[in-house]
Amino acid sequence: MRDADESHLFGPFAEYLIAFEAALRDARLPFHLFEGLRTYDRQATLWSQGRSRPGPIVTWALPGDSWHQYGFAADFVLDSQPERPGLQWSWDLKADMNADGRRDWEQLAELAVACGLESGWYWPEKKCDPPHVQHRFGLTIPQARKLYEAGGMMGVWAEAERWIEAEIWP
Repeated sequence: MRDADESHLFGPFAEYLIAFEAALRDARLPFHLFEGLRTYDRQATLWSQGRSRPGPIVTWALPGDSWHQYGFAADFVLDSQPERPGLQWSWDLKADMNADGRRDWEQLAELAVACGLESGWYWPEKKCDPPHVQHRFGLTIPQARKLYEAGGMMGVWAEAERWIEAEIWP
C-alpha cells in the first residue's frame, strides 16, 4: 500500500520536504507527496510490475536498493486540475501548470536541488525518475542495507543522525 505520510519518514528528511513543498507552493507548482516510505514488500511488488506482472516498469530498484525503504526518499505527483476537488494525478512531463513557459517537472527538480535534495530528474535517461527526490545522509545503499539488517530502521536512522551531527559540528 502506498504511504504518503511524512511522519513515517526520517525526521530530518521530512524537514527537507517541508521546505521543498513550501518552495513548490511559492512557485505555484501544484505538486503533492505521492509516496514516501516503502516496505520491502511494496518495493518487490513495484519491481515485478512490467517484469512478471502486467504494467509498465516503474522502478529499477530491487527491495533494499531504494532510499524509500529507509525513509530517505519521496515521490511527487502533479495535480493536473487544482481547481477541482481531490487530486487529479498527472505525470505529464510537458505540463506547465503555473503558465510560466517552463516544464513543471524540471522546476520541481531545480527546487529540490536548491532545497538540498537530490532529484531523479537528473539521473541517466534510462533511469530518469522525475517524481523522485531523496537525501542520502552520507550513506550508500550497501551501508544502509547492512545497517538495516543489523538494527532495523532505527539502526539506519541512528547512523544518519551521526552523519548530520558531523556535518553540522565538524
